Amino acid sequence: MNVTEETGGHPVALVAGASSGIGAAVARRLAARGSAVALVGRREAELKEVAESIRAAGGTALPLPLDLAEPGAPAEAVAATAAGLGPVGLLVCSAGAIRLAAIHETEERHWERQLRINLTVPFLLAREVLPGMRERRYGWVVNIGSGVGSEVVPGSGGYGVSKHAVHRLTELVHEENRDLGIRAVTVAPGWVSTRLAARPSDLGVPEEEVLDAEDIADTVAWLLDRPARMSVGPLVRVEPSASRAAAGDAMTRHLTRSRDRGAGPAQDAGTEPAAKETP
Repeated sequence: MNVTEETGGHPVALVAGASSGIGAAVARRLAARGSAVALVGRREAELKEVAESIRAAGGTALPLPLDLAEPGAPAEAVAATAAGLGPVGLLVCSAGAIRLAAIHETEERHWERQLRINLTVPFLLAREVLPGMRERRYGWVVNIGSGVGSEVVPGSGGYGVSKHAVHRLTELVHEENRDLGIRAVTVAPGWVSTRLAARPSDLGVPEEEVLDAEDIADTVAWLLDRPARMSVGPLVRVEPSASRAAAGDAMTRHLTRSRDRGAGPAQDAGTEPAAKETP
């Protein structure tokens, strides 16, 4: 018996970075599809709000307030999910941190923090869930990457490097497990309008031309609905149609604007899933 059989066709899901933005939208969508969802993030009050909205709609949610960057937290999250809901059949990593700066202006602590949250946390979570998925011969690993991870965008610093690396991590998970019923995909969004992202109006872009979190949730749901015989990805880019809303260009313009206003070279900001930090 595999996970989908055990849960009536919908795997137990763990969503990292579920307190807001893309993570919250994906968690709500997965719950609406029938998955019991563990919500992991640092902001307890907001996690509870997301959980309450899921329960109000008839879904099952387990909020787990944890800082996944802390040692042992990823293993704790997976263990708590298994104890409260069942073994994880679907892992979604949407936690992220961004600090824009040129390489020579990047502080070591900012570099380390971004690599920890954007790359090491997805690795640690995947390492925890993959043995069980391999045993059950079923599972999904979905990492929320970045269009900037596929481009060379001056000033993207540790964010661009870590997102590029998580794309390769996903490819490795895919190749190592594809014959065991496990699929791994990176959904790499361009500019997504969230409360932590750069405001479209600040860069002269109409709000309706920028993606929203529901667009990414739609993409994840579409991927999950593909038949088992079909492999999509492992890198799926989702970009705004309008060229002036392109993520790389928007990030460059935002950095230039911040410098011109004297905000400094390492201004917290963003044009994508995580502007500042959403673990």
